[in-house]
Amino acid sequence: MIDEWYAGVRVLHILFAAFWVGSAAFLTLYVTPAIRATGPHGAPVMAELMRRRMGGFIAAAAMLTVLSGLWMYWIFTNGFNGAIVAHGAGLALGIGGLCGIAAAVIGGAVIGRAAERAGVLSRQMAQLPEGKEREATMQSVEALQRRVATFSRLAVVLLVAALVAMTIAHAV
Repeated sequence: MIDEWYAGVRVLHILFAAFWVGSAAFLTLYVTPAIRATGPHGAPVMAELMRRRMGGFIAAAAMLTVLSGLWMYWIFTNGFNGAIVAHGAGLALGIGGLCGIAAAVIGGAVIGRAAERAGVLSRQMAQLPEGKEREATMQSVEALQRRVATFSRLAVVLLVAALVAMTIAHAV
């Protein structure tokens, strides 16, 4: 029974991970820099992505990837048996899993919160008249955008490391 579940969960794990890694890389390397380069003209694109709950879909894919990965790792290592965890495929899968979990934590705790706050401030800024308050709000938005960009690159590096470690695990 577990073997049947394991195969199905593995397929879902790979599909969720592919969506998560692909979305994170595409947004980090192409979409976000393009939006920032267009200045205020890029704001409607970002607002539309947020309206379509892009962040929620990525967060759900991350959560489902991590949860399915933890379950499979528990099964693979026979309940986190130290002899399996510390060698070969168990070690490689563990390292990959830790990279994925770190990327998920960064995504939720840093990137998601900063992007949401930047969105709120951007909407507030649109209502403000020209002046010091608007300028200060704009500087806050720009600082949050830099934070998102920096941590997004870190998350993508961690996701690629997870992908590589898990690919290598099947060869060791």
